[in-house]
Amino acid sequence: MAEAWFTSVADELAEALLDARECAAACEALLEAARGKLDGESERRLLAALVAPAAIARVMIELIDRPPTLLLAAARVCREASARGNEELERLELPLDTARVSKGLAAASESCRRLLEAAGAP
Repeated sequence: MAEAWFTSVADELAEALLDARECAAACEALLEAARGKLDGESERRLLAALVAPAAIARVMIELIDRPPTLLLAAARVCREASARGNEELERLELPLDTARVSKGLAAASESCRRLLEAAGAP
């Protein structure tokens, strides 16, 4: 029986998928909490910061059974979108607690970086 492609990076893959799930959940929760509590411009900027990382994280999770090139490409995009989303979130001055989201974005970005590095696909 052939070894699964991810056997050599199983720990990194598991961590990246868990972090992606937590990141998406945190982003979605903050977006829901912000609904109706922010002015139009702040809400638009928050959406711009968090929609992509949340969506990409969800897609990455769904790609576990697909060819490794697709999952690794999603991990690369998740790493970049999460880092960018965190930078944008830091620039916003919101009357909301953003700590969970910031932590989730940073963790997703970092664990995707480690997965890509372990897979030899930086």
